[in-house]
Amino acid sequence: MRFFRLIFLASKHPFRAYFLWFALGLLYLLAYVWPLFAAETPSDSTQVVPTTQDVTQPAIPLQDSLSTPTIKTDPIDVTPLPDPNQPPLDWITPSGDSTQVLDDFEYPKRLNSYPDDIWGGRSGLFYRETPKAEVYYKIQKEGKNHYLAAQTTGEAVNFGRETNIKSRGRERKANLRQYKKLRWRWRVHSLPEGSDERESNTNDSAAAVRLVFRTGILPTSGKSLKYIWSETLPSGTVIKSGNQYTIVLRSGQKDLGKWVWEEINAYDDYVHLFGGNPRPVDLLGLLTDSNNTDSFVKADYDDITFIIPRPDNVKMIPDFMLDNP
Repeated sequence: MRFFRLIFLASKHPFRAYFLWFALGLLYLLAYVWPLFAAETPSDSTQVVPTTQDVTQPAIPLQDSLSTPTIKTDPIDVTPLPDPNQPPLDWITPSGDSTQVLDDFEYPKRLNSYPDDIWGGRSGLFYRETPKAEVYYKIQKEGKNHYLAAQTTGEAVNFGRETNIKSRGRERKANLRQYKKLRWRWRVHSLPEGSDERESNTNDSAAAVRLVFRTGILPTSGKSLKYIWSETLPSGTVIKSGNQYTIVLRSGQKDLGKWVWEEINAYDDYVHLFGGNPRPVDLLGLLTDSNNTDSFVKADYDDITFIIPRPDNVKMIPDFMLDNP
């Protein structure tokens, strides 16, 4: 009641009213505003550290103190897988007539058979023509690709064809003096058990590619280079038998069941082993046999190609420089 009485008296005296309201405002500041300001501002510059915090160790952020496990992810390997239907990317495949595919076995209408107007079988001591029913080389299909498959137990049939290719607008036999390299791919599934190509009574190979250079009218006359996948002999082994040199390219069970590309410089091999320049290649033969070991053998062939290699001492000139006089 006294408070309201003071207000009543102050209303009759303006000066007293001003003084009264000033005093009330000052009391409000001292009672409510100043304690809040004093709480936010320490009296000195010393940092206030909670007693529960170990001041000898750095403070641990909240996100690091959680027990969520850290998940490490390995980088994704984006290296493209090699295409078995294509030669290795680092191999040089010249364009145009410099690359002549002798046979890629794309004969869809000859599935489970073979084009007997191009290929033929020969067997026996004098390489007599083998009846088609006894030839175990067949065209097979894998995806969209056709290839030649061979499998037998206890037989030996040479499967061959002439090496007619188109060169300079004409069809002629492949000449190693020009097409020095030979490329193909093969896949061996089963090796002849107990074979050794150095001995006549164990001379069986899972897969072989042979180049024949005739010097007479008889099929047995001439010279030949034979490249094989051996069961036992190490790669690089060279065997001489009459007018034939056998060169081991692959050995053993490594890469069994896989397509493997081969590229050899047949010209250099001929010059090194026989001496002199070779005649044109008359025949290219394939051989998967086991007549000596009487075991099961199986192999595939595809993409037989003659190649004119790029000279090592020739530098490629950019096209834009060729346009300038």
